[in-house]
Amino acid sequence: MASKSDALVDGGQPGSCRSFLGGYESRMVLVTSLVISILAFDRLSTGYIGPYLIKAFQLTNTELGALYSIQAVAVAVFGYFFGRVSDATGRRKNLLVPMLVIAAICSLGSLLVQTYLMLMVLRLAMGVAMGGISPITQSILSSQSTPSRMGLNIGIQTLLMFLVSQMLGPIIFTRLAASWGWQAAYLASALPFLLMALAVVWTVRDSSPATGPSPATVPAPSEEDPASADQQKTVVRNVWLCIGISSCFMLWLVVHSTFLPLFLVQVRGYSPTEAGAMLSVLGVAGCVGGLGLPMLSDHIGRRAALVVGMALSLVVPLTALFWTGPGWTLSVLFFLGWLSVGTLPIYAVVVPGESVCPTKVAATIALTIGAGEVIGGVAGPLLAGQLADSLGLASLFWFTCGAALTCLVLVMALEQPRERPK
Repeated sequence: MASKSDALVDGGQPGSCRSFLGGYESRMVLVTSLVISILAFDRLSTGYIGPYLIKAFQLTNTELGALYSIQAVAVAVFGYFFGRVSDATGRRKNLLVPMLVIAAICSLGSLLVQTYLMLMVLRLAMGVAMGGISPITQSILSSQSTPSRMGLNIGIQTLLMFLVSQMLGPIIFTRLAASWGWQAAYLASALPFLLMALAVVWTVRDSSPATGPSPATVPAPSEEDPASADQQKTVVRNVWLCIGISSCFMLWLVVHSTFLPLFLVQVRGYSPTEAGAMLSVLGVAGCVGGLGLPMLSDHIGRRAALVVGMALSLVVPLTALFWTGPGWTLSVLFFLGWLSVGTLPIYAVVVPGESVCPTKVAATIALTIGAGEVIGGVAGPLLAGQLADSLGLASLFWFTCGAALTCLVLVMALEQPRERPK
């Protein structure tokens, strides 16, 4: 018999979400959401204070991008490593707290940085800590959420992440850097990381009835049982599809985030301030889509919500290529297209977390997110830059159209497991 959570890959289920007020689950969702929010807050800091770093260290644009790329590689590699460790030991809380403390120490370490090489090493160390924080935190949320509230819980997490990292982040980082220097901007994450470490100690449990048995007690699937073999094939298929979706969607996200402002200025002829005003709606769209699409997936199913989101993702590149209307209509269309970022927690956390057994959740989520980090965060900008130099900026949006269509095809191939592996 299929479990309630698994039915959501293809179709929604009836049932009401319990009140979010009160109870352990609500506190757990709040704390893990704030952890991910502070993580994203720090991850984006280098971009926000990039002009100050270029001035302080006389960097090229390539050297500035390398700070993000080396951190992305560390997040991907060590995310999978620490995900495997947390799955094997079941001690997610005992791993998460030290990682948060290490992240705080790395933030404080910016006071000692004197050269670009030192800054590179520091951000690499921060990437190692972040690699552990993200999958462990996501696996806690996935394994300890009531199935009928999974979409709501991950939506709340995504909403807070966008509010903190993409709406408050640019304001806080740039003002700190302007007033007290770039070190002050990096220091802004230190106290929040420490506070989150204390919050995890006081609030989060290492396990719950939803986390399942220890790895040693999990029976291996029977090769003689055709149903079990088919189930395993479906699980593996879903995981690989989510990895492919993550890779293509992160290409879409990173290329647009990096080059859309430049396209509006150089090709469409808007001033930088006009382009900035048009794109200011993206943070709001991220909040709305980040909450709305996961919540919608609780009712219409994970795959159906992903289809809606990936169809919306086509709006952004097509608008950039073909729309010639007034600026306010561009903002409206970009807002609609950017709602698609709400698919990220569904394909990266919810579907993998509901497909595999509880003892493999952290490593599976880390693998899915890590693929997006490496392909989207490292290879994506390099390939996009070469395309822009060779064929012009417009070629990038044909490229992202292809990435969005690929995501849509992969989403349609997702299958519903008969039941979640035990």
